Amino acid sequence: MVASPIDKDRPRTTEILRAHGLTPLRAILTPQVFREIYPITPPGKTILIPEVVFWLMVLAAFGAGSMAGCIPIFWASLRAVVPGLPVEAVQEEAFSIARGKLPLRFFLRLFRYVTEAFSKQFDPRFCWKGRRLLAIDGMDVELPQHPRVQRVYPSAGNQHGRRGRPQARLVGLVGLWDGVCYAFRWTSLHVGEQASARRLMQHLRAGDLLLGDRNFPGKATFAAVLDRRADFLFHLPSNRFLKLARKPTPSNRREQWYSCITLGDDLQQQYPHLGPAITVRILQYRIPGFRPSWLITSLLDTTAYSYDELVSLYHERWRQETFHREWKHSLELSNLRSHSATGLLKEVLVQLTTNNVIRWVMAQAAAPPLCPVHLKFLDAKRLILASVPAMTAAPACLLPELYRQLLRDIGQRRILVRPGRSYPR
Repeated sequence: MVASPIDKDRPRTTEILRAHGLTPLRAILTPQVFREIYPITPPGKTILIPEVVFWLMVLAAFGAGSMAGCIPIFWASLRAVVPGLPVEAVQEEAFSIARGKLPLRFFLRLFRYVTEAFSKQFDPRFCWKGRRLLAIDGMDVELPQHPRVQRVYPSAGNQHGRRGRPQARLVGLVGLWDGVCYAFRWTSLHVGEQASARRLMQHLRAGDLLLGDRNFPGKATFAAVLDRRADFLFHLPSNRFLKLARKPTPSNRREQWYSCITLGDDLQQQYPHLGPAITVRILQYRIPGFRPSWLITSLLDTTAYSYDELVSLYHERWRQETFHREWKHSLELSNLRSHSATGLLKEVLVQLTTNNVIRWVMAQAAAPPLCPVHLKFLDAKRLILASVPAMTAAPACLLPELYRQLLRDIGQRRILVRPGRSYPR
């Protein structure tokens, strides 16, 4: 879609838009990547090409305000390079039309590309004993108040009826040491977290270790994880699987034991290679001042995976709660704008792709043995956004050094670790 205010110096403007975008992220999402993902060539005079539409949506995800506010910011950085451009920027209506015409598969392919490319480059670095450390959890997101949105994503309700704004549920599969969202499900509140989680199991790889809170332990979930030749470590509710027969472990610790969980006929038909029952290991522990807690895992080797290691490791799962807060507030996931189901999903895909690209930059900035989650996500986002004007206006020969300086700045923003801190009243 071409907006009328930018007729002047159109070829030069188009070239700048194609060449820069959010410049600090161009080493990851290059023009070649966009051409491979969306090989359809737009007309020569088109300004709002798919690549530009994506970068404008990323700018909104960075929390730069509404789209009406993001476009002038983006345009101002271009006018620093091309002073002859008119003061008035691309119209928001033109952007909305261009975004609506972009197919959903463009955003899906871009999300998959980033996750797969990140895995190829960084997988060996952010593993626990050679295993990817993943977690799964869900969160509810408030949506714009609009009849079309309300029909697909009704608001939460109780015996007194429905109240408030429409809501959707996002269940994500994330890396606990890299912060990358590898897969997700975006549904209405009618779909439970457990059902979405089982659909996400197809993205597990052999050797992965999946962590989850007490909402997820269940026979179907256990079978789905083991079917992928992965393992699980879940928080176990006090009323589940604790009355089964107990068999001592080789460690002879009273706080852990083996149990056999019988699979139903439907699960045996679905996963015949698992047999009629699966063996699990249950661990009981107690943090001073709290009631006893239980963990359930498929890691049966008490020597390779000791009791103390697993109890300590499970609490890494809390990082996902931090990721959800960052998605909602640092990346504006709680401020979606579209009034259609497809438009909302496009926004979510851009938000999570942006998260993954920022985590990629943080992975480059984190000197071993640090991981991206040891650095401040919000500071990284702000530094990337602040570097855009300088990198857009800089000659190509200076971009590598500017990017290295950006990585050094991000690498210095370490999170202060204060274990066991409390603030008594």
